[in-house]
Amino acid sequence: MCVFKKLNLTDVNETKTTDDSEKAATVAPAAGKVSAAARSRAGDKIRSELNIEKWPAIWQPSKSKNKPAVRTMEREVSADDGTRIISRVEVGYTQLGTLTTEEQKLLYVLIKFWEDDGKPDAHVFFSTRGLARTLQKKGWGTNVIEATTKSLRKLRTIPIEWTNSYYDQTSAGAVIVDSRPFTILGDLRIVERRQDGAVNTSLGYFKFDDHILRNLQGNFTKPVRIDEFFKLKSEIAQLVYTHVDLVLFDKSRYERRTRNLFNDLGLKNPEYEHMFERKRALERALRELEGMRLSRGVLKSATLEKTTDGKDYKAVFTKASGPRLDAEVEDALGQLPAKPVVVNNYTERKDPVVEQAEQIVRHFHKTVHAVDSHDPQSKEVGQALSLITQHGAAAAMFIVEYAAARAGETNFSMQHFGAVLSYASRAMAERDRSRRARETAALDPTKPASSAVARAELHGRGKRLLGILSSEQFAARADAARAQVQQRPFLAQSQPGSKLFETLVRAKMIEALDIEPMALIAFDPVLTAAYPWLYRRAQNLPL
Repeated sequence: MCVFKKLNLTDVNETKTTDDSEKAATVAPAAGKVSAAARSRAGDKIRSELNIEKWPAIWQPSKSKNKPAVRTMEREVSADDGTRIISRVEVGYTQLGTLTTEEQKLLYVLIKFWEDDGKPDAHVFFSTRGLARTLQKKGWGTNVIEATTKSLRKLRTIPIEWTNSYYDQTSAGAVIVDSRPFTILGDLRIVERRQDGAVNTSLGYFKFDDHILRNLQGNFTKPVRIDEFFKLKSEIAQLVYTHVDLVLFDKSRYERRTRNLFNDLGLKNPEYEHMFERKRALERALRELEGMRLSRGVLKSATLEKTTDGKDYKAVFTKASGPRLDAEVEDALGQLPAKPVVVNNYTERKDPVVEQAEQIVRHFHKTVHAVDSHDPQSKEVGQALSLITQHGAAAAMFIVEYAAARAGETNFSMQHFGAVLSYASRAMAERDRSRRARETAALDPTKPASSAVARAELHGRGKRLLGILSSEQFAARADAARAQVQQRPFLAQSQPGSKLFETLVRAKMIEALDIEPMALIAFDPVLTAAYPWLYRRAQNLPL
């Protein structure tokens, strides 16, 4: 256990976050006037959740050979009333391992996706290929897909328990939450479509845990330059950069003994007990860090010096002002939403697959509920995406139509799009049977068609005959069909005229016309009035 009598890191941005928020609020009105050149110099910046940024030891180096285990970090801090308390963070593990620097990179990418989507309360959609591209993964293959998916699952399943260490942003300021275990992602869904054993489509959606989401939206955050962060090759350099960027936010110099620095970063390999091993591990990382841009300023130098007592080395970091960009402008850029919310903004095209999913959802509401205009919800779109990735867009549309037809037959009133999913396997089986029957008929025209194809043909014949009935014929057959439908026990008390009742009446009429041995003749109304005897004799002619 590593306990510090006074740790400056705990004070960084805890009291300044509110000040920064107020400063940003005063600068925000002028933020829209920031020039394009200033934006370019600002770099690719996101705002990461501040509690996570304060504890870089959450992320273990991805190439560490240590076996997965519960990792505990502790600090001694002063409460507002002057008492000393222990802040503790416990990071668990699953069969997938523990949280590593690869998950840290992915978290930053997910925050970027969330900001680009307008910082919504709802789910954010993604494609695994898009995540891999932003993570700068090389190529697109099984290894990249599995690694990205594994990191997503870790963020969703590996718990972090905060004890006297997690702060919630509220209207009254930052308050300590005594004990709060949760995962970084509160919801995650990934759907893969495989063809010939290879994944050709991988889509999904995610949502941050409510605690993290609330802090991100409440600006309890710290800016991070991910364009600089992704340049780092060494995992230790990645952890040091996270730590130093936070500490030097409002300072120009920072130094720390390597033993204490390694404790801060959670680097507890046995060999790091020796100061020369710590020196060797840090030298490469510090060479990478020199000249890197921080969230505010530039890391001018990162060196190692022997301590006065000669028992350790200390890492010394100095910051210089970066390219001329006022701190107020940087803060303003950090506060700007990545995308303003625009209603019916057709200038930016959505992902084609998402558009297909929305079209399928609208088709469902039009078919089932007779609603021509529907705004698809994120959950509905996610369910439609799962159908598309598993079966394709055309098959997903067929599943919707099949579900609507079968639900009417069983007196099941579907209300939500999710009800369609339970019909998917039966719909695809019916589709496959029809396809095989058509292929068989094409190969051997003399062979009678299957019962499914025959039913489809009769169904079409019944519809055609129904369309040429005169108004008198239609009314007579409708009355007969209503009488038959009302004989069914579960519809005995139904009110004629309801949507379900009339749907069954029409189906009964089509069924009767399918099997009725007659050829109906449609007469012009003028001829019918002039020759009523011919009209009466022309009906019900035998085939």
